[in-house]
Amino acid sequence: MYTADNINSFFDKPDRSSENSIENDKEILFNNKLVIKLLDGLPNAALLLNKNRQIVAYNKSTLNLIANGELKSIYGQRVGEAIGCIHAFEMPAGCGTSKFCAECGAGQCNKKTSETLLDAKQECRVTVNKNSTEVSLDLKVGTSIIELDENQYILFAIEDIQNEKRRKVLERFFFHDILNTANSVLGLSDIIKSSESLDEINELTSLMYNSSEQLVKEIQSQRDLINAEEGTLTINNVNVKVDEIINTAFDIYKNHKLAKNKNYYCLPSKQEDELITDKVLLVRCLGNLIKNALEAADEGGTVRVFATVFKDKIRFSVYNDKVIPEKIQLQIFQRSFSTKAASGRGIGTYSVKLLVENYLKGKVFFTSDPEIKTVFSIELDKTV
Repeated sequence: MYTADNINSFFDKPDRSSENSIENDKEILFNNKLVIKLLDGLPNAALLLNKNRQIVAYNKSTLNLIANGELKSIYGQRVGEAIGCIHAFEMPAGCGTSKFCAECGAGQCNKKTSETLLDAKQECRVTVNKNSTEVSLDLKVGTSIIELDENQYILFAIEDIQNEKRRKVLERFFFHDILNTANSVLGLSDIIKSSESLDEINELTSLMYNSSEQLVKEIQSQRDLINAEEGTLTINNVNVKVDEIINTAFDIYKNHKLAKNKNYYCLPSKQEDELITDKVLLVRCLGNLIKNALEAADEGGTVRVFATVFKDKIRFSVYNDKVIPEKIQLQIFQRSFSTKAASGRGIGTYSVKLLVENYLKGKVFFTSDPEIKTVFSIELDKTV
């Protein structure tokens, strides 16, 4: 941990340059027409940072990333502050000093180049506050040293790779998850075709119906996620009982292979409480948390689904007896982040947060420590 003037930092140095120093750097760079022309000639956002990671020059493309799209001066700010990163102001010294910053690809690039003078490139997932709405960005960051008039700056280049990441997610979804389910349907239909027992045919037909239903739900889920990101998702609020929600979500995985040899159970609320919400979306979000918990649990481990009723709110929770490492906790709701090695994963908790907070008007949060273990919760008002 760094400390400067009694200001702490969990990652990079907290020091900041004075306004006079920022103005001096601006003047040096502004008077160098070649530097300005080169910056503006770059196709993506590009900035020059001083020794304390503060912006002293930037090109026109950078304005596309500025928080809330305001064409205001960002001189003297750090990159996370300028683009509206939700963690940029968690510490008094700002961007680069919180625990979350230690897992930020942009921060890691910047620190490496600053300390070693070597070029660095890395992908970066960042959640920004844009027009009072949290938006996830997938970026590729490159940093390198620029020396000018005996002054040293860091060239900080940013490329938006959101479309590339989204394509990979869709490819994995359709070529892996959807294909697996479709193959199950095909396999069952092939067995039915060759079967001579009416009882066996009836049993297989039921299994094939369930697999077909799952196939449709998976496609609908991905469609709704795309619509949610584009702001076009339609909500269908109905009056629904609390136990109906948790039982429906629980039943999705009751006979699933993920629940095999695990203590998977549901605790009824023992009340007749109701809420007004989109039942389909809420069940899907709760089911996603259940799936994550079952994937995390060891054989013999426990996964518990339950609801807590408050005066004006309902909290749906999923418990599992594993503890999430802090490194993962700091990235848990970022789009494209995944604890799974396969490329194109990492949409689960992000989609839950997006749907619950932007459409169901609730909140999603979790706790994870050796004493409590891990509990993910969705909290909603009883009425919309």
